[in-house]
Amino acid sequence: MPTFLLNQTEIRTDAPAGSSLVDFLRNHRRLYGTKIGCREGDCGACTVLVGAPVAGRMRYQTMASCLTPLGNVAGKHVVTIEGLNQDKLSFIQAAFVEMNGTQCGFCTPGFILSVYGFCLGGGPPTLAEATQAVAGNICRCTGYASIKRALQSIVDRIQPMDPADPLPWLVDQQFLPAYFRDIPGRMAALPAVSRPDTGYPIAGGTDLLIQDFEGAQDADPVRLLWGVEARAGITVAGGRCIVGSACTITQI
Repeated sequence: MPTFLLNQTEIRTDAPAGSSLVDFLRNHRRLYGTKIGCREGDCGACTVLVGAPVAGRMRYQTMASCLTPLGNVAGKHVVTIEGLNQDKLSFIQAAFVEMNGTQCGFCTPGFILSVYGFCLGGGPPTLAEATQAVAGNICRCTGYASIKRALQSIVDRIQPMDPADPLPWLVDQQFLPAYFRDIPGRMAALPAVSRPDTGYPIAGGTDLLIQDFEGAQDADPVRLLWGVEARAGITVAGGRCIVGSACTITQI
């Protein structure tokens, strides 16, 4: 039974571990800010943040929820666009409005989450890095010049932030809601993640949730490989390069 934090709520669900996260968010939790566009991981409309504690601090990364098996977020913190809402627009949200970075708005939640992933990612706070962070997001009506102007204003604003530990600054400056301060303690209280050693094997879902969606959704048990440290490494020995089945493209 996957157990995780979804925005501010602890979720315990018996939904299939091999089903897609986007379907759970929309159909089970009615969080319609996470959009379904291509359903192949190409457009970025379904982007969410997924966080986990690393070396005592929360580390977040963006994920295409259409290709993320629900079981892969067990023990994690999942953030949708609704989980960023405060009494007023954050600087990031306001920048997109003020720079005309949104028209129909369908793609906007994915862009906003990708920009948050950039701010939380610990990389250099430059326009080039911010632009790269939204490279997986497609907008069909706004035009990218206005979005880049929004990115530039965000980059200028976050210069005082410590890239090594960005979360406290982002909360203090009301980029993020105050509940983010409590997430590390709540993560520690989540039950340990159970990973069956047999069953339908699935790692990141980037192929199987496109090519065999029904097979992954109906499988029981599901053998989840993503996040297994032993399968995430790359080794070179005896003239052979061995790439673990849970490696990411970034690692490769």
